[in-house]
Amino acid sequence: MDHQQSTEEILKAPTFTAYYQAAVDFCAFIEQQEPGLPLDFLLATRRYLVRLYDAASALPWVDLQSNQDHDDTLAATAFQATLSRIAERLGEARYYWHVFDPLDDVEHTPVCGDLLDDLGDIYKDVRSALLVFHLGQPDCQENAMWQFKFDFDAHWDRHCVSALSAIHFYLKRLQQ
Repeated sequence: MDHQQSTEEILKAPTFTAYYQAAVDFCAFIEQQEPGLPLDFLLATRRYLVRLYDAASALPWVDLQSNQDHDDTLAATAFQATLSRIAERLGEARYYWHVFDPLDDVEHTPVCGDLLDDLGDIYKDVRSALLVFHLGQPDCQENAMWQFKFDFDAHWDRHCVSALSAIHFYLKRLQQ
């Protein structure tokens, strides 16, 4: 029989602390204002994404005891500035082709992906939940822990896998 962990138990669990640190580190990396070569940015991005994906995939599911709305919105101007910095750091290494669902044997038309969209969506989901978590109240932390897991499973896991695949091929090309 599975034991449902309490919020306090999850907060102390190595799986959560690993995710939390990976999330904080990823957001700090994305928010950096240092320009650089796209190759260096892609190499670092790959490391951060692999770590974040691995940690998020190990997060436990959280049953919410409260369901309150919290101010988790990133300021639109700050988010746009972050997107501009990401675009600048990506340079020409931005667009790629992929199949949305590689297991769908009916619909397999390639679609154009965008690393800026992928990284921006991952960042927005992770940063928004961190903002709620950092409010420090038990119900806020519980909601944020739920959001960390939900956003990964429902949204940014695909962005992350697509971004890692595209980064892999961009790095192959740039390192030739």
